Amino acid sequence: MTDLFCQLKRLRHDFECFSSQQAKYYDVEHLSGPQGMTVIYLYHHQKEEIFVKDIMKQVKISKSVASSLMNRMEKNCFVQLLPSEKDKRLKRVVLTDLGISKAKKLEAFFQIIQDSMLEGISQEDLATTIRVIGQIQTNLRKGVNDD
Repeated sequence: MTDLFCQLKRLRHDFECFSSQQAKYYDVEHLSGPQGMTVIYLYHHQKEEIFVKDIMKQVKISKSVASSLMNRMEKNCFVQLLPSEKDKRLKRVVLTDLGISKAKKLEAFFQIIQDSMLEGISQEDLATTIRVIGQIQTNLRKGVNDD
């Protein structure tokens, strides 16, 4: 196994351990996937009418997955589906008070993760890292598409 491969595996493991620990501390451990992305999206667009189709596009999920996600989020009391103010046939997705509270916790969680990861790293080194990761992703995607 190459040293880079080992380093990437260790980095992934360390990231998962640290983020899991922080997620428990911030009480957001069940919001790492589509629910969390939806809560954050809705939090940043509270003044807009957001519909399930908008969430499907933002989170990149299918209609059936979105339907299941909305049911789960309603059951968890994170969102309410309310009639649109402009078209009563449509249901808009609105964060509940609990959803807003979770969004604030998620924001704090993401900030501590970022601050911890980037401590002692210069802007120049960060820019280089982002560029290199982007090139690695491009290379991997090209390899997948060649099959």
